[in-house]
Amino acid sequence: MWITWKHQDTELSWPLKIEQKIDLFYEQALGWQLHIADLVANGGTAFGEEGRREGHAVSAIRHSGFAVLQICLSYFETIGHYTGTPHGSKAAFQAGVKRVFPDLANADPENAARFIDALYKDVRCGLYHNVRTASVGLGWPPGESPAAYVGGHVVLSPERLPKALKAHLETFRQELLDPENRELRERFEAKFNEDAGIT
Repeated sequence: MWITWKHQDTELSWPLKIEQKIDLFYEQALGWQLHIADLVANGGTAFGEEGRREGHAVSAIRHSGFAVLQICLSYFETIGHYTGTPHGSKAAFQAGVKRVFPDLANADPENAARFIDALYKDVRCGLYHNVRTASVGLGWPPGESPAAYVGGHVVLSPERLPKALKAHLETFRQELLDPENRELRERFEAKFNEDAGIT
């Protein structure tokens, strides 16, 4: 059984070491979610068969912006849970947004709170529960940012968001592989074990 885009369960030695758990998490999030969203939005090279990194060329899909957001938005909640927010979708989502976008710590606290709340309520919940949202615009936020809060509306770039999340995932992986980050590793492993049914 394939448990990531490149590994089958029979290839692993059990019990898993924490480094293996980190790599499985990384490969699942990258290969089954974020790289797919990036391909849909921007085109590129798909991962190949049998765990090969290089596959075939894929063209971007026009008018796929909201589908890309659907693929990407659960990443925030996942990061919130895997870094220690124990319960509740909203709390985990908010914690994940702050972790993925650390610059929010330097923003006006009231505007940052409004942005995060709108991202959760209007974008995440709007798309998940209603398949649409009236309070989000697709576009090009200033600079290289994948997201902005303008005039009470969230503006998102479906082309930039997957790339920003892939960059965050790589950084998160490196943080987890550092044995000095004991508390982060413990939180991650506890959530990984819970989700995988490992006792």
